[in-house]
Amino acid sequence: MSAATLWIYLPFLTGALLLLFPNEKRFSRIVSLALSAFLSAVALRVPVNSMIVVNRSSLIFSASTRLLGRTLSISRSDQTIVAFFYAFTFLWIFGSMFAKIYKYFIPISLMSTALMVAVISVQPFIYGIFLLMICVLIFLPMLRNTQMNNENIIVRFLLYQLLGMICLAISGQLTGTVDINPQDSFLLKRAVILIFVGLSLWLAVFPFFSWIASLMEHGCPFINGFVISLLQFSSLFILLEFLKDHIWLRTYQPLFSALRLAGVIMLVIASVLALIQTNLQRMMAFLITAENGVSILLIGMNSHEGINTFLTGLFIHSVVWLIWAVSVKFIGSDYDLSLENMRGLVHRHPIVCLALILSHFTISGMPLLAGFDLRLSLFTECFRKSGLLGWTVCIASGVLIFSGMRLMFIFLSPLPENSPVMQPPDDRTRYDLIMRRGLLIALVVLLVLMSFFPPVMETFISGIRSQYAMMFL
Repeated sequence: MSAATLWIYLPFLTGALLLLFPNEKRFSRIVSLALSAFLSAVALRVPVNSMIVVNRSSLIFSASTRLLGRTLSISRSDQTIVAFFYAFTFLWIFGSMFAKIYKYFIPISLMSTALMVAVISVQPFIYGIFLLMICVLIFLPMLRNTQMNNENIIVRFLLYQLLGMICLAISGQLTGTVDINPQDSFLLKRAVILIFVGLSLWLAVFPFFSWIASLMEHGCPFINGFVISLLQFSSLFILLEFLKDHIWLRTYQPLFSALRLAGVIMLVIASVLALIQTNLQRMMAFLITAENGVSILLIGMNSHEGINTFLTGLFIHSVVWLIWAVSVKFIGSDYDLSLENMRGLVHRHPIVCLALILSHFTISGMPLLAGFDLRLSLFTECFRKSGLLGWTVCIASGVLIFSGMRLMFIFLSPLPENSPVMQPPDDRTRYDLIMRRGLLIALVVLLVLMSFFPPVMETFISGIRSQYAMMFL
């Protein structure tokens, strides 16, 4: 049995079969949770290219297989990334238990995760770009739900993803030519420019960031949070694969200078926009944009410390976005998501307010929280490069913290006089409220544990670090 059969074919086909039972949400959820947990555990415990012995039978767990003339190869160093993707999917499917979401969310999330694993395993890796575009097409029916009434937003999202795929596909062909003749500066510059433009379209780099705010504002917060988070993670891994496979690209310093410049611009602009937003979902969109800027900035540092900080941040962000999405979905049915209508929200939903504020401050790098050590590493790397760069990043991070304080003051303000009186819930609603609050409390505790017990997280990501250990100078 090949690794691709276990981590790609099996979950994809399972998700496709679950599409036939759209109204059996409980059955789909149980199957998907069990399969995601199983695949994540196997990825962490069973190495590929090993023999599995059960009683008197043995099975060779091979690393690669062929599909349509291409190789799907999952090495031992890839297994931690595979475990991360399926653990990520497990958390979001588990969170869907307490949110009224699109009926096809669970099977599509399982299928999309299988495609993401195929993206990082296909050889040559440039074909992963097309697999990622297939994943975008699978997402479209899920994005077009009852809460998304503006089809122009979905068309804009699809257009940005399509243009990014075209740029990266052309750059993949050019990089193959540059590998043969690295002295050709004409092709080298054009390949680098296309890589940069393609990733800018996918990662919402300024000035291509308008689609992410529109999509988050008008769609289901839970579905959009999952889609955008998974696509952003995959796009960043594609950038790492470009750098890993091409030595000349890792030594081309103008690319890293451009990444640093794009990252700091994203962080500054997104921080200011998050501060002045009047809608909770748009604020989340610009928080995602700001963290994408931090990720690009860390990769642009071209150092071991930068890439280690970036990989550590991925795990923290996955938990934070889930907390934010569940919290917003929790209050979305009762409130307009404009900040003006959320004054005094703490008097009605204290746990939700705590979760939102804690997740915001974690992303911003507030001291004593999980994101603080990452911010310190970022500041250190920035000041090594330039004092101006370091102070700019510090000020932008301070603006993010200030936007979180603004959100906290809105939640803590007195209830408006014309605020409607909430009716006591019936037994069914009361049970749902208890379960949702229990989920939020568990996620908040997990985020706090990540703050005070970082060695647990460090052990988990050591496998991913080893894969990219020799990339940077």
